[in-house]
Amino acid sequence: MLLIEIVFKIAYYLLYFYMLCLIITGILSLVGANPSNPLVGFLNALTSPPCRFITRKFPKLIVRSQHGFYDLSPIVLILIVGCLMIIVQTVANHLGFYV
Repeated sequence: MLLIEIVFKIAYYLLYFYMLCLIITGILSLVGANPSNPLVGFLNALTSPPCRFITRKFPKLIVRSQHGFYDLSPIVLILIVGCLMIIVQTVANHLGFYV
């Protein structure tokens, strides 16, 4: 029983970490951070593949504005990760584990 609880906690906190990475990447893209920075490169390598996949499947998520183009796929990915966190937490609670 203890191993299952640890698996749920690890899954929940990995999803939480990924959501934080998505939020930080979004903020850094608005600020215009230097892509040669190792932290920015790590965050881009972590978050870019799923965002590109979502953009390929739903090309209308790229919105044109006066200042250029905005990609809304990180927002969709944040919502998906948030839903997965809720699912993990709900399943763990129904099994009697605290996450």
